[in-house]
Amino acid sequence: MANIAKEVIWPKDPNILVRVVFLHVGQGSSTIVLAADGSTYKSLLVDINLDASCDGIDVPRLMKDLLGDAGLDVFVNSHPHDDHLCGVKALSDSIAIKEVWHSGHVPGRDNEEAYRQLQEVIKKVTSGGGKEEELCGSRSPRPVGEAECYVLAPAQHVKDSIDDETAEVRRRRIHEHCAVLKFGSGSTWVMLPGDADRDAWEKWITRYHNGRLPAVVLAGSHHGSRTFFYYNDGDEPYKAALKAIAPDYVVLSAPRHSESRHKHPHPRAVDFYAEEVGRQNILHTGENRYCFICDIFRNGTYYIDSDKGELVEAYPIEDKKDGGGGNGSSGKPWAAPAVITRVDHRPMGSRSR
Repeated sequence: MANIAKEVIWPKDPNILVRVVFLHVGQGSSTIVLAADGSTYKSLLVDINLDASCDGIDVPRLMKDLLGDAGLDVFVNSHPHDDHLCGVKALSDSIAIKEVWHSGHVPGRDNEEAYRQLQEVIKKVTSGGGKEEELCGSRSPRPVGEAECYVLAPAQHVKDSIDDETAEVRRRRIHEHCAVLKFGSGSTWVMLPGDADRDAWEKWITRYHNGRLPAVVLAGSHHGSRTFFYYNDGDEPYKAALKAIAPDYVVLSAPRHSESRHKHPHPRAVDFYAEEVGRQNILHTGENRYCFICDIFRNGTYYIDSDKGELVEAYPIEDKKDGGGGNGSSGKPWAAPAVITRVDHRPMGSRSR
């Protein structure tokens, strides 16, 4: 049987420095990062979700095919919400995990089960000789293989402030305490902001990291939620963060608007993204059940394309009961398009910063 994950995801061109794969996981987020590391690639999975109701991918099964006995180098949890952790235990049962990075946030009762499972995985990893790291924002990038990673948030003073709050206040501020990461090198980066909200950006990240924010590809914060820009309809939208990031493309990890119980992506937020990148450069995983693959090349150019639905077709969640994710209900299987194309590895363009 063909190993579709390996065929579609694993880089074959040695000029690829970083490959970022935005998976379709319904109402949630899960992103694979592969960074060149000698003759192989260092593997990271940023968040995980299982959502059969929106035809989401069976991420543990896909990762097992992709990595096999080599295991996953790092699992990263941006924040302990269900739609960024659903399936983490199944992932750790499927493949070995060598390190866990996380925001350090302790959630309220509404997400205590997801948090408990994360703690179980951390215990399993560390008891086996692996590492746990609580992420903290820094001005300097860290090496990830031959590439680099910026941890832009959460800052230590934000963590300290939130840790001292009541459980209810911590619950409300979880998106302010979210890990925000950038992967790449030189002037070419992909940003993964998790669900970081307006407060996180306006109060802390944009002010502290303004010159470090540019990225050619941005994952739309919080599945295309309005909270990146505003909280209430009467609010003046905050667009300074998007202007500072100045992306060419925005990837929205969300189901179709009609499928989302949160009505993600929010139409007005999509309009704001379109003002910056053009509507044709907004890539929405749920719209056609596509995953999007971005390659950063060693010469600083990059290319982004879709898998045309191939991974969703190859890795459906077979036990619908286990695919709760964001909506928690099962749906009919989705048939991928008959025409399948491979990602073209030619550079699409570069930006000078």
